Amino acid sequence: MTGPRRHHVLIGLLASALALGSALAPGASVHAGPPGAEAAGTPARTATVMTRNLYLGAELGPVLAALGTGNDAAIVGAATQTWAAVQATRPAERMAAMADEIVAADPAVVGLQEVTTWTTFAYNPATRVASDPTVTYDFLDLLLDALADRGADYREVAGATAHNFASPPIPVLASPTATFPTRAVRLADRDVIIARDDVRTSNARTGTFQAIIRFPVGGSLLPVARGWGSADVGVGKASFRFVNSHLEAFGLPGLDAEQLRVAQARELLAAQADLASRIGELPMVYVGDYNSRAPDAPAYSLLLAGVGADAWPRTHPGDPGYTCCFDATLTDPTDPLTSRIDLVLHGTDVKAARARIVGSDPDDRTASGLWPSDHAGVVARLVFPARR
Repeated sequence: MTGPRRHHVLIGLLASALALGSALAPGASVHAGPPGAEAAGTPARTATVMTRNLYLGAELGPVLAALGTGNDAAIVGAATQTWAAVQATRPAERMAAMADEIVAADPAVVGLQEVTTWTTFAYNPATRVASDPTVTYDFLDLLLDALADRGADYREVAGATAHNFASPPIPVLASPTATFPTRAVRLADRDVIIARDDVRTSNARTGTFQAIIRFPVGGSLLPVARGWGSADVGVGKASFRFVNSHLEAFGLPGLDAEQLRVAQARELLAAQADLASRIGELPMVYVGDYNSRAPDAPAYSLLLAGVGADAWPRTHPGDPGYTCCFDATLTDPTDPLTSRIDLVLHGTDVKAARARIVGSDPDDRTASGLWPSDHAGVVARLVFPARR
């Protein structure tokens, strides 16, 4: 999610309405290898990992403003604008671009955030009933299909997907000249771990944070879920526990966003400690959009102390490694990134050999000139200790 701006807070309000081949410095080329290429010419206990926020596809600010009015016409107008923006950011084209990134990097596992499904409906304005759902964009299916088209076989790690929320169908105008809504849209958001088909995974788990934001809407409080997913991963002789999460981006009056992220980070660390006590310890890797600015924001500092090390500064000392954020339209003429919130963290028993930022070079843009996401991604090659 984008640092101190937009998506999931607004989505919550919407719901209420109804082997890194050559992972060098940024800009260096990454050479793809065949599945299983992790061990080719590298230590047998080496694995490449990646984090990528897919971006849900639109700025939802107009919907927030409309919901504040409680006016049906305003809500329909704002939702119509949002749906048009999603289509304008070309989800299929963007997922294909991020598939190219994954093919080039050949990671064993990838932590994905904002893995969105947009569903459309027929809508009867007289009865306010939505029917005949059709999945218009499933970001995960689009990404996995694009990978398969490129000869890279990845799968969703079953049991490691954090289902954050799904909105009810929201009515929209079917065309600019329409006077009443005859269509509706719904989004569902999740965080997903995908693994290359030759990679072993087990012990998949998910958890939901108790510390979440609750928005006052219509006299009630609307909770917006956040959580994490994890799986044990085996790549050659390397074994590790891979954790994917997406911390809250926003706050409310009287609820500081960074302090909320601190509470979620504490829960995340505690959950992994509890899991280790129950099923055994493994070297740890945490990836995600943590929405806490490195190098010194409180939640980041807490995570760094609890996990042990950050792959980016270990491999690029002095380089800020910015990953956030592009404009909502994804049409920035140049790289505007000003903060680092997308992270690959690892235990002190793990060595970061290389790391690279992807999706921030002009050559990474799609054929339509769009950036693949409003975030850049991070790929890291890690070396793991011998099994005890």
